[in-house]
Amino acid sequence: MSLVTSGAQTWAAHTHRNHHGAGAVWLFGPDGPSNVTGPDPVTAPDQIGNYDFLFWSAGGAEGGGLAYPPGELTPTSPVPAFPAGTDPGSLIAWYLQQGNGNGGPGLIFDAFSETAGDWIDWDHTNDPFTVTSGTRGAPPDNDDTVSTNDGPGTVLAAHFFPGTDLFFDKWLLFSANAHVSPSDQEQVTQDQQTSGVAVAVYRKPDRSWHLPGQYVAYDPWWWLKNSPVEVEQTILSQQSEVTQVSSLIDLSSAISDQRTRAMVQTAMYEALISIANKQLSAQKARLEGGGA
Repeated sequence: MSLVTSGAQTWAAHTHRNHHGAGAVWLFGPDGPSNVTGPDPVTAPDQIGNYDFLFWSAGGAEGGGLAYPPGELTPTSPVPAFPAGTDPGSLIAWYLQQGNGNGGPGLIFDAFSETAGDWIDWDHTNDPFTVTSGTRGAPPDNDDTVSTNDGPGTVLAAHFFPGTDLFFDKWLLFSANAHVSPSDQEQVTQDQQTSGVAVAVYRKPDRSWHLPGQYVAYDPWWWLKNSPVEVEQTILSQQSEVTQVSSLIDLSSAISDQRTRAMVQTAMYEALISIANKQLSAQKARLEGGGA
């Protein structure tokens, strides 16, 4: 059995500085922890009093934790499941109080761990967000907003959450006027003179990175702890030389984090030089041996 806590809880803007919990209110529950094994289908009301539904989270669920799309009252893709014998989990419906915002047109942003099923506290020491257009609110509390009074507001989420083993997974957007960049999934833009909420979802590295014809375990900390050449040689060893160059190019263009991308690109040149040297050596050996 897996011990699971369930209920409906509120999220409040401007509570990111080490007191997310202080800004939360249980609308119902918490229930449990109860013994749960397997799927746990649930449905949330669209509104409770003056609170509007945001999203479901399933911390500790099968797959390493889940954060469901905004407005999905019954989480079904997949149905949250809690395997027997796993660590305690949670199944929480998150709500936002009507009118809870920054008092003017703009985007409010925050960070959530789908692995833990809870919000991530942050301040200036571990801020994962960069405002690239628009005016950011003043710290200490309003630095989770960007104004759209004079133009669109754009926020970039860090690929790795500072000081943790979490990496960016996706944005949850609670506005028809907010858009994720098609070329950089870590960047979200709120249209001028509109308001919305955007939640950057982070998780632990337990997924797979797909390469042409291969699946390679993707652990971003593994990338950082190993030398670029060793990383690339591990990947290249699983492919023929015909596909190596295209795979390396795909890798370097797909990584949004600048540091990681630079490491991969450095390794790409090292690997290509290594391949060329090997081919030259083989050619020289054939010539010296009188081969064709």
